Amino acid sequence: MADDRDLKEQVLVLATGCDTTQLDLSAPEGYLLSRIDGATAWRFLREIGGIPPEEVDACLGRWLAEGVLEVVSRPVASETSAPNKETAAATSSAETSESTPAAEAKAEPEQPTESTTAFIAPAIDESELDGALDIDEEVQRRILEFEASLGRPYHELLGIAAGSDPKVVKRAYFKLSKEFHPDRYFRKQIGGYAERLDRIFKKVLEAHEILSDPELCKVENQTATDAASAGPPSDVVAAATIPLADAASNEGASSSSAKPAQARPLTKLERLKQRMPFKINHAAIAERRARADEIFRAAQNSQQAGRLQEAEASLRIAITFDPGRAEFKEALGSLRIAAAGARATQLLAKPSERMSSAELLEALRLLEDVLPYRPHDPELNERAARVCLQLTKLDDAEEYAETLLLRSPEYSPAHTLLGRIHRERGDMDQAVRAFEMALKFDEEDLEARRALASVRIGARDAARGGDS
Repeated sequence: MADDRDLKEQVLVLATGCDTTQLDLSAPEGYLLSRIDGATAWRFLREIGGIPPEEVDACLGRWLAEGVLEVVSRPVASETSAPNKETAAATSSAETSESTPAAEAKAEPEQPTESTTAFIAPAIDESELDGALDIDEEVQRRILEFEASLGRPYHELLGIAAGSDPKVVKRAYFKLSKEFHPDRYFRKQIGGYAERLDRIFKKVLEAHEILSDPELCKVENQTATDAASAGPPSDVVAAATIPLADAASNEGASSSSAKPAQARPLTKLERLKQRMPFKINHAAIAERRARADEIFRAAQNSQQAGRLQEAEASLRIAITFDPGRAEFKEALGSLRIAAAGARATQLLAKPSERMSSAELLEALRLLEDVLPYRPHDPELNERAARVCLQLTKLDDAEEYAETLLLRSPEYSPAHTLLGRIHRERGDMDQAVRAFEMALKFDEEDLEARRALASVRIGARDAARGGDS
């Protein structure tokens, strides 16, 4: 086992003089080879290679045996000599210029369940901030920064690790959707930020739809792999390999003063092109795109006819035929919102007070499916809070009630509902404040008036030593 662990910690590099254009590689093998940069450890290549880990091991072992690759570094044998995380974090910036491939490989973290990559906020135009709007300037800055980074990969956009479980995807999406959904600022003057929020929400929703579906996620990952394999045009690579001294001589520099020939270092894309001698079948791509357009039109017709499940199935097929089409992915998100609205209408048709325990659990499951698409819908949040209260899921009930109040702070029934949740917890002071707030906004709220009277009578009886 120790030998296997040491093997996985090896850092590989292309062997000197190896001509990769002569290798017979499949697209996944070519992508794996392109990831070998003299700094990435074997164990990490198993996670990002785009093929099963055991196939990565077989490829790397074969290439080592054939002399295509060589080992450039091994970590020290004793794990106890490795620096702790705090020390590494404190010294990493000072050691950047002196880091070796071995040090970089040693610093590679294990794949986390949540993203550990810090989001580096892009520069924004401070003139876009407007103190006259009904939205805090720090929130404006957050919106501007997030909008400027919408081009990130889906998992980075959601702040999760690549390959995360669908439950992690949903949780991350729900958090962001509540933060950036335009309905959060209902009836507030937010100027152009309404359009920004709409763009952000649609992109976050798109990320959720792709990453939470194993098939679409697989297609997306393969698309990224194929894009990486394409590389730049051959003329770019040819131009990049012209020695600097030749360029100088073309400008009239004398041979006596010319410096020794020194080739300009290739960029990552240029190196990738040299390793990826594949040709694109443009005819096949055009055929797939035409088929995707046909399926997309069928999806639109199905949606117009009210056959939402049929439309969704067609959209998913269209995406698999042409994963790069942003309008397909956006249409899928819009369709899911429309479908959520239809389900919401059915959910609200029957009062939760008349439901059995089994019906309440099923209603909550459906609400949890719908709310991510309509996170600030007042009726859905109120229904979810009431259902959770009846099921004594008090933390969830409070979260839904607070979300409802965020959008409708003067809605008396929401304060009454929050008071009932506090009373169920036994927090009578909080309950009284919530009931009083409800009556402040609606003096005729009988439920709040009766609940407040009940709490006060209970408190008086308890003070007298009687039964509450």
